[in-house]
Amino acid sequence: MNTLSVKSTNDFSQLKVKDVVTENFHAVELFEKLGIDFCCNGNRPLQEALKEKQISNNKFLEELNKVNQSISSESQRYSEWDLNFLTQYIVNNHHAYVKKAIPEITAHLMKVNHAHGKKYSYIAEVQNTFALVAEEMMSHMMKEERILFPIIKYLTESQRFNEKPKTGGYGTIKNPIRQMEAEHVSAGSAMEKIRALTNNYTLPADACTTFQVTYKELDEFEKDLHKHVHLENNILFPRAIELEENLMNENK
Repeated sequence: MNTLSVKSTNDFSQLKVKDVVTENFHAVELFEKLGIDFCCNGNRPLQEALKEKQISNNKFLEELNKVNQSISSESQRYSEWDLNFLTQYIVNNHHAYVKKAIPEITAHLMKVNHAHGKKYSYIAEVQNTFALVAEEMMSHMMKEERILFPIIKYLTESQRFNEKPKTGGYGTIKNPIRQMEAEHVSAGSAMEKIRALTNNYTLPADACTTFQVTYKELDEFEKDLHKHVHLENNILFPRAIELEENLMNENK
């Protein structure tokens, strides 16, 4: 269902959270404002997520309409992009951002902990938790760039030449995808922990400039992770699985 055509709350019964964002990526900011996880838990029914946050269907529809009205005619439609183009977009935008942000945030957390750790003991746990996220994300991105994304490219080339893909090395693309999804959940949970430890990135009254910058960086990192995971879990991975299944069935 195209969420841009949703006219009443009666349409909500058929929608999952991810459906809204898949068709209208500008809705990301709305879900983030409402505190609704649209990436790792995007398969939840929309009505269930709204009920949990005590948000009425009418209020959500009102907010969604405001988002829809602000969309330009050049709005990006990730679900329609070529799979190879989408993987390169993820690498060039999200992977590049993460690789740049990790050392910067790591250095700032070290500085904040050194200066304020005795007074605010939770900063050490934030630092340790982010170190785990950083390690996992670097490994995660390497596996995507060296294993999963090349498999997706191979499948698109198999489609172009109308050939049955040889999956002897990995069985089915569902296997590496399953691992990537598990790592998405792990990283997302760790960032949720950081948000909880910092009381939703609420700065103490005596926060120095580095303290303020670090919280903004962590918030930005988490939001980028949400978008990154959404593009993969809700768009790239299902389309890659569907492509493989179609190729295997067509070339029996």
